[in-house]
Amino acid sequence: MATVPAVRRRRVIAVWLLAFLLPVLLAVTGCSGLSGTRRGNVVPGAAPTATPTAGPDAFERSGRGTPIRITLPPPGTPRPYPLIVALHSLHYDGTGPKAHWDLDGLARTAGLAVVYPDGIGKAWNAGTCCDTAKINNTDDVGWLRALIAHLSENYPIDRTRVSLIGLSNGGMLAYRYACEHGDELAGIAVVAASRQVAQCQPAAPLTVVVVHGGADGHVPYLGSPWSPVLQTAITPVEESMAPFRAVDQCPLPSQPGDTILTNSTGVPWHAEQPPVDLSVGQLPAPGAAPSSPGAPVSDGLADPAEPATTAPVAVRRETRCASSARVVQFLLPSMAHGWPPAAGPNSFATSGVIWNLLAPARSARPGPRM
Repeated sequence: MATVPAVRRRRVIAVWLLAFLLPVLLAVTGCSGLSGTRRGNVVPGAAPTATPTAGPDAFERSGRGTPIRITLPPPGTPRPYPLIVALHSLHYDGTGPKAHWDLDGLARTAGLAVVYPDGIGKAWNAGTCCDTAKINNTDDVGWLRALIAHLSENYPIDRTRVSLIGLSNGGMLAYRYACEHGDELAGIAVVAASRQVAQCQPAAPLTVVVVHGGADGHVPYLGSPWSPVLQTAITPVEESMAPFRAVDQCPLPSQPGDTILTNSTGVPWHAEQPPVDLSVGQLPAPGAAPSSPGAPVSDGLADPAEPATTAPVAVRRETRCASSARVVQFLLPSMAHGWPPAAGPNSFATSGVIWNLLAPARSARPGPRM
């Protein structure tokens, strides 16, 4: 955008900001038991480049009668390797994340394992949400701990590098797990989700990555007193993050360098005109350079023939924490509820951006043993 006249440049930035702020301010809501014990077979990774699963053929603690979908890294990957637990959204199951989040691609390129569990009734008990899992008070946190323990006992999993990635109801469960057993996790990443447990005192610092759309009407950024669909109040995103900022010793973003614009890979957006600092609602001083807290890097997954979009896609907010953990937030102004698209003008390399932040993280203590 170096050749765009100054007037047009200011107009582009103004329109871009309006696209983010207006949907956030006006967004409204709308966004669902334990059965007899059966064994579930481990299902090989579906991607043709994924390593076929080897090892145990059953998970005795599941009690769900559903398969365990796991994708392992390629042969020769250094051991032990990290584990990502991918938590689906309401009314879906683990096949959704496996097909659409490109985590199998990460397993191949970053050398990690990914497991795609199913919630009972296609729902997770994240506290006040959701659906039959909440009604029946299903112990999803306990079951996930047992699943992680089972996998780490039967595969070369690094128990200090276990992370949860969840969308919507799955992100709500990631929040709950981190609130109750945060010392067992390297980090969590939540997409289009809110914290739905009132009591949250993480036992140790952990990295938290939040991706949220400004046009999300199901789980509004500003929250909602009541969602008739979810039958619960929706916690605002900033309130959802507060306990993790506290335990990680991260101040609220308030300085000009705490808020920047990024492209589709999370890299700072560079143009003649510095990006607008939304934390103070005004342009930085003339000639000021865009700042880059935490030195974000490319996700490494983009096709070189298809470069990242040059226009700003996300607003990134982060402050330097006193602990080694990080709390990073990406706001996508025009994004509605769901996983951000992988292609198009508003695409965002979600899995790669998330993994860049989670990869260096380590838990305060190794994950659970059962």
